[in-house]
Amino acid sequence: MRRLTTELETLMNRHHGEFAALQGIDGSSLLVLPKGGRLLGLVPGRSDAPLPFWTPAKAASPDHWNVGGDRTWISPELEYFMDSEGQYRVPGSLDPGNWTLESLSAEEIRLGMDGVLHHITSAMPIQFQIKKRFSPLPNPLLHNGSTASLADPSVSYAGCETTTELSLEPLGNEDRHAAAEGNGYCNLWSILQLPSDGEALIPTFGGARPLTMFADSQPETLEILPSGARIPCGGAAKFKLSFDAIASTGRFGYIRCLSEDVSTLIIRQFAVHPAGIYPDYPPGQPSYRGSCVQVFNDGGQFGNFAELEYHAPALPIWKPGHSTDRSELFYFSGPSSSIERIAERMLGMPVMERE
Repeated sequence: MRRLTTELETLMNRHHGEFAALQGIDGSSLLVLPKGGRLLGLVPGRSDAPLPFWTPAKAASPDHWNVGGDRTWISPELEYFMDSEGQYRVPGSLDPGNWTLESLSAEEIRLGMDGVLHHITSAMPIQFQIKKRFSPLPNPLLHNGSTASLADPSVSYAGCETTTELSLEPLGNEDRHAAAEGNGYCNLWSILQLPSDGEALIPTFGGARPLTMFADSQPETLEILPSGARIPCGGAAKFKLSFDAIASTGRFGYIRCLSEDVSTLIIRQFAVHPAGIYPDYPPGQPSYRGSCVQVFNDGGQFGNFAELEYHAPALPIWKPGHSTDRSELFYFSGPSSSIERIAERMLGMPVMERE
């Protein structure tokens, strides 16, 4: 496996023997850390391409929950991440949780965990179980005639398919169930952490404007186009923007210019259900049901990262339930002109201003 970043090397040394790696037929690799259920590496074969994910300097600390990469949480955030005194906290039952490596084969990596969360508004506890499967994905440009011309041999590639299953059982008495009925939900929430020096590319139907979940200040150069939104990340503005399920196309990307000649692109594909319930809500709007795609920029306050997030439709927590979510990650690195062409073809929106 190619040389890794210093932070990831340190993390691997601390968790020696706990990583699971899987190689695709094209020579690319996946790197999964069972602790926290993280996909930490997409490693192109035959390439010195940088790893796409953000890895914090504190990642090697044994008491630091956030090791970067791609993770799964449960939302709504304001229902499961606030304590009884109204203080924000990451529930330890969810992250790092009690994830275990269930199996490793030549085709896939399987992880599993379970725990209990408390829905604040209804005061109802739920028992949940999450299962995740990771497997390599071939380069989609090589499988589709319309994109064969974009398969530049100087562009490196790695990809991953992730299947996530959520099962829940309501706990508590009948009064708790009654309090939750009609307004208590939970859903899978996928969070991809990336270095905050790139631009989020969010294709939309109809040039929709995002809802501001929270913000110190709005991104200064946010651009809304008929085909999507370009959201520059980095700088001192901390913000989180949200696009609903009617506007979301089921695909988004993040492009970084590493030098005058080299860029990277990561694209995520996922399912959108316009009639589904997406219950993550901004402060003061608990009845909002539209948060499907979200972009977060930390404003340099937590380590200089951006997050590209998507939500799966929710389950009601007052009865047993099960849901399955499947997504795909495609990572490209190479000449900037080639990367821009791939982004525009796969996302259906311009990457930069044209003369």
